[in-house]
Amino acid sequence: MAHEETQEKNGHTATVVEQGRFCLARCTCGWRGPARRARSRARTDAEEHTEAHTGEDAGEDAGEHPGDHIGEP
Repeated sequence: MAHEETQEKNGHTATVVEQGRFCLARCTCGWRGPARRARSRARTDAEEHTEAHTGEDAGEDAGEHPGDHIGEP
């Protein structure tokens, strides 16, 4: 299992992980993105997750929680 591209913002560290022919984004908060065939899409998932949590330190709720994306196409 290979790891690459760590994105870190506001304590969220999202990493793209390769599993066979698929890639997925994972975060230290427990969030996991869907399996993707395109590494670039997994990177985008990681970026979107970290961006969604940009306002967390200011007391804003980004509306995403671990597991929100599980099962999405």
